[in-house]
Amino acid sequence: MILTLTANPSLDRTIELGGPVLRGQVQRAVWAGQQPGGKGVNVSRAVAGAGRPTRAVLPGDGDDPVLTGLDAIGLAHDSIPTGAPIRSNITVTEPDGTTTKINEPGTALTPARQAEVIDLVAGLAADADWVVLAGSLPPGVEDDFYARTITAVRQLPQPPSIAVDTSGAPLAEALRQSPDLIKPNAEELAELLAAAGLLEEAGLLDDTDLGPDADADIGPDADADLAGSAQKVGQLQATRLRASQVRDIADRLESSPELTAQATRTLLNSAGARPRSILATLGAGGAVLAVPDGSWHGQHPPVEVVSTVGAGDSTLAGYLLARTDGDEPHVALARAVAYGAAAASLRGTGLPTPADARLDTVTVTPLIAPQAEAQRGQNSRHLNQHEGAAPEAEEA
Repeated sequence: MILTLTANPSLDRTIELGGPVLRGQVQRAVWAGQQPGGKGVNVSRAVAGAGRPTRAVLPGDGDDPVLTGLDAIGLAHDSIPTGAPIRSNITVTEPDGTTTKINEPGTALTPARQAEVIDLVAGLAADADWVVLAGSLPPGVEDDFYARTITAVRQLPQPPSIAVDTSGAPLAEALRQSPDLIKPNAEELAELLAAAGLLEEAGLLDDTDLGPDADADIGPDADADLAGSAQKVGQLQATRLRASQVRDIADRLESSPELTAQATRTLLNSAGARPRSILATLGAGGAVLAVPDGSWHGQHPPVEVVSTVGAGDSTLAGYLLARTDGDEPHVALARAVAYGAAAASLRGTGLPTPADARLDTVTVTPLIAPQAEAQRGQNSRHLNQHEGAAPEAEEA
């Protein structure tokens, strides 16, 4: 069984336009729909669509539209009542696949409710092969919530594997417990490496990346202070990058699977807190999987993008389905990429079934970082053939 926790679930409302968004004007939708959502819920929906056992855990009242929506589709779930409605997330899609999201903050969870959620997950995890901790955290929840959940699950006599799909400080805190898998996109990977002070080691940072105005944020004694503090260096990198550079580094990662492989291996081999494997999604560039004994790039041919919402969740679901089937990691990568591409071609928060996923069209290529240029030369013909695959949007 694949057990999922969505700490900040949502009712996903999708509005499909017949043309580009026109700010300040009235536009008519050509289609609209809604589904129960949130990253963990989406993973469970995709797993259930494959006919595999799954259970979703989320906070919310039993008569909430999200919970009744799960009842309507027959998705097994457990919830902790909150006494407040679950948030709505609004997605606007344009004909070219451009996706605009407006996400509400969510319902605050008291410390008592948080403890109930963690206890519920830990109690159900004994029957799970994988536990997925996914999505943003609602108001009132500390950044270490997923880390605390991992600790509780791993107190079981035979704990399941744990995957984490979140971002920012909650992801950094979760790494302290060495989850079995994390699934960052390129921007989240850049932020994670910055926070750990590993950008330079990963080949992603030089003097021009730091920017000419960075020293103004440090103070006159910065050189002496930073000389003996790797932690401060990491904080300094993160501060500078948040201002103007994260997207640029993410673009470099998305355009180079080899550079992404080098970045993921740097994190896997770091001396500090680190995950046991990384599935890095690169939008149109496919995905890179890094495990202790290898790295691979998975690429799907271009698809007609309808909505990228849920593509990352589907990628994770495809990977976990394959792993629970006993597939080797690089074989599981093919199913992950096929699921992500299939999701991008569906309306709303559409989740693919096995029939939608074209595994036969996915190419998986071994990567040997840091020999990026040599490997890139060997694979350039094949990778160019598949330029333009579906981009990715992440659900918060």
